[in-house]
Amino acid sequence: MPAEPRTPQPVTGAWTFLSNHGHVLLCIAAEPDQTLAAIAGQVGITSRAVQLILADLIAGGYVERVKTGRRNHYSINPASQLRHPLESHHSVADLIAALGPPQPHRKVNRRNAGT
Repeated sequence: MPAEPRTPQPVTGAWTFLSNHGHVLLCIAAEPDQTLAAIAGQVGITSRAVQLILADLIAGGYVERVKTGRRNHYSINPASQLRHPLESHHSVADLIAALGPPQPHRKVNRRNAGT
């Protein structure tokens, strides 16, 4: 007798398919002029964590920061290849095209961030 198809179960726990680095990148793709606090609210992490992630993305050549007055403007290098060997044949542009940028300034409830 064939096995019955599995019904998708509700998501539990706090894990997600993307890292916070990916989430920050998608937030920048949605709105390149937003503040660290706005990105932090969307991702569900602290502004300091966003600052550290942006430093990684800038050092890796994925993001460029340009100071405009008192604000920062971020631009993404869409041709950059993803880092993990399993997805390194894809570019940042592929990631953004596949997932699309999130709606700007949508705050995440930290208790439910992984659900």
